[in-house]
Amino acid sequence: MPSVPYVTLALALVLGACSTTVETHGHRLDDERVAQIRPGSSSRGDVASMLGSPSTLASFDSRTWYYVGRRVEEQNFFDRDVAAQDVVRVRFDETGMVERVDRFALADARAVEPVDDETPTGGNELNVVQQFIGNIGRFNTATEQGADTGFPGR
Repeated sequence: MPSVPYVTLALALVLGACSTTVETHGHRLDDERVAQIRPGSSSRGDVASMLGSPSTLASFDSRTWYYVGRRVEEQNFFDRDVAAQDVVRVRFDETGMVERVDRFALADARAVEPVDDETPTGGNELNVVQQFIGNIGRFNTATEQGADTGFPGR
């Protein structure tokens, strides 16, 4: 029969492996600081001093800033779940003043399905024989070019 310390150690390892690991990524958005941002009276500098630099900017419009915070819980190696997500979108007008502040939670998130289509490329699709015939005479030897580099055209 195993001794008590070994059983206790084994039990602690098993229970420790089942514990939840919590990871926090991005900004921790303080409700009071977000509430201090006032449309029409807060500037870009005010927002940057209250919330810091944004997580990202809108792809085609630098007047929209996003602050993203996310908490992920991991039960085991394969089971990672987003437990909470908080996104604050701050939109500025042309003069740099806050125009609008929106807040989104995990319930507002939408799943994005990737598309498996391939982007068509221009040109002809040649088979192996057409490629071989098209390359005949295309390459010159290095001695014909006047250089001994081993690369055509150099």
